[in-house]
Amino acid sequence: MSNLFFRNTTLLILCCSGFACTFIKPTPDSLNEDINHWLSNNQHDKIDYAINNIDIKKTPEFKKILNLKPSLKRKKSQYIEKVSKTAEKHKQNSNWQLALNTYDDALSKLNSNPRLISERNDLIKQRNIHVANLRKELLINRANALISYKKTYTALEKLIPEDNSAQYDISLYEDEKENLAKDLQKCGEHAIQNNHYTIARDCYVLSNQLMPSETKLSFVDKIKNQLKDQENKQRFKELLSAYDSAYTKKDFKSARTALQTLTAIEPKHKKATKLLNNLNKEIDELVEALIATGKKQYSKKKINQALKTWQKAKKLNPDNKELIQLIIRAEKVSKNLQKLEDNQ
Repeated sequence: MSNLFFRNTTLLILCCSGFACTFIKPTPDSLNEDINHWLSNNQHDKIDYAINNIDIKKTPEFKKILNLKPSLKRKKSQYIEKVSKTAEKHKQNSNWQLALNTYDDALSKLNSNPRLISERNDLIKQRNIHVANLRKELLINRANALISYKKTYTALEKLIPEDNSAQYDISLYEDEKENLAKDLQKCGEHAIQNNHYTIARDCYVLSNQLMPSETKLSFVDKIKNQLKDQENKQRFKELLSAYDSAYTKKDFKSARTALQTLTAIEPKHKKATKLLNNLNKEIDELVEALIATGKKQYSKKKINQALKTWQKAKKLNPDNKELIQLIIRAEKVSKNLQKLEDNQ
């Protein structure tokens, strides 16, 4: 009985002690020690949590700790910057996994940092692109190698058609060609789905060289048309951008050249056709205004000013017959006036 009482009493004391321990509140000194420990391990999430849970009204003694907030925030920013630079350095040295490990280690201490999460995601995307390019390169190199062996295996079969060893090698070669042709076709299909038409074309061309078929040739033609469309769209975009830039600067000659080039490539381009029509009207109106201005200057005996005005208009419309005649006349008058001045 006494032993049972002693055991229950002991358990009760231990339980009460444990319960009391869970309610022990940190002191400013103990929290300061914790913060220094967390800082040494770059555990900034723990620091943020502790700082954000201080209620200065209920615990004014923690004011000094709260005063550390700007300094702690700065150190956190410095750590994030260091992580970013370290990861970038690893990436530049092609140590992609080390760069990824750098982000993972930091994010274990900063679970929700948007910058590091974004940079890590970008790193994975870039790495995946490199991986895809390397696999494509290996695939194409293998295909080119197999294509280059074709003459050798054909000659071997003609020389020793009944040789079992040669036939076995040829059989292995044909199997490898067939399997690789299938892989290249899958490469082409995947590339088309992602609008990577250059890769799709290369894959289908090589697949067809390994194992020819009309279907593959048809795909190659379609892909070439898609590539041409892509190139044209890019060219159209560049020409429209050149037009916008020139028009903004009032360089109407360059603006018109850009639109004329575009409509020459694609006469049915609605936007370019409309812009060109509007621009031509604007240029015509400007030329007419310059002609009128030049005539006023000419009537006031300002021959050289009139000549400059009409030459400016001629740059916009070099085929304007009226302008050509006005300039010829003004140039003659200007020369005669110059002779008179020289003789005086």
